[in-house]
Amino acid sequence: MSTLRWCHLGRVGYDAARVLQGRLANARAAGACDDLLLLLEHPPVLTIGRNAAAPAGTPLPIVRTDRGGNVTYHGPGQLIGYPVVALRAAGRGVREFVALLEGALCDTVSTFGVRAFVRPGLPGVWTAADRKLASIGLAVRRGVTLHGCALNVEESAEAGFRGLDPCGLPGVHATSLVGAGARAGLAVDEVAPVLAASVARRLGARAERCQPDDLALTITSSSTSSTNPMGGGAPVPFQD
Repeated sequence: MSTLRWCHLGRVGYDAARVLQGRLANARAAGACDDLLLLLEHPPVLTIGRNAAAPAGTPLPIVRTDRGGNVTYHGPGQLIGYPVVALRAAGRGVREFVALLEGALCDTVSTFGVRAFVRPGLPGVWTAADRKLASIGLAVRRGVTLHGCALNVEESAEAGFRGLDPCGLPGVHATSLVGAGARAGLAVDEVAPVLAASVARRLGARAERCQPDDLALTITSSSTSSTNPMGGGAPVPFQD
């Protein structure tokens, strides 16, 4: 059985997390490490896909990314999952992997008493036709996944979406696990290991927790260059 190593990093700035994921993706593409899953929170930030229009009039920082999709919010109370998974080596396609993440997210939220579902053509996880609980946006470089998923856990995560159409969908509102009926006081830290186990199970892998120092060792022991943390070649985005 293969291994999915996962690490809970706490709160990490968006740019720092992206550099870390890029360096680990280079190591994974070179065969220097197993599949990985980074779990973390971001300080408040808006991110937009490579072809999306930037929102106007927001006080939040805006970062244009190389993923697919439209505008989304990241902030405290939201669990971010950045999988560093070699699709090509396992014979998986991008859409198959998106479906895998959707299934893992549904498995996770059901553990906390929330029923969620997927909608054809609208990647992510929903609790109602107009209530989105989790978003997915991916890019693939050298056969390895970049970006990932965002699950709103605490009600504070909903506030960052006010005034926005989540993922560019008019009439849709962001919800959270707690807002959808999970136990009051549920925190990101409690959900992280459940999501890790769910992703590993869907991958047919064994989940193994690692520490931030282990990630640093993976990077320094690999033969990849650190001058360009994202490596060469343009990523292939998935439009969510």
